[in-house]
Amino acid sequence: MSTSLTTHIYDNTLVVALPADFSGMAVEHYRDQFDELLNAPQSHLVLDFSDTDFIDSSGIGAMVFLYKRLARKGMSLELFKVRGQPHKLMTLLRVDRTIGFIDQLKSA
Repeated sequence: MSTSLTTHIYDNTLVVALPADFSGMAVEHYRDQFDELLNAPQSHLVLDFSDTDFIDSSGIGAMVFLYKRLARKGMSLELFKVRGQPHKLMTLLRVDRTIGFIDQLKSA
């Protein structure tokens, strides 16, 4: 498992690549890094699910908790390239009604 989340800036948006398995132990491993995202100078964050094959309730909980904390600070969050099992679970739980799903990164 990677020791840190890969991030990059795209047109003043902070893009955070999630691991292939974003569940249980992985969520715990990345909890501090999720907390640090609240201090990003960018007001818009995107979680990149391009390589994520599996998420469970721990991963969804961490993501929703991050979304709520970002919203309180006037920041926004979108989910990029959500596919397969993560897409099925998130639509079942109606995450897509709260946090936007996108297939392309937007230019400012």
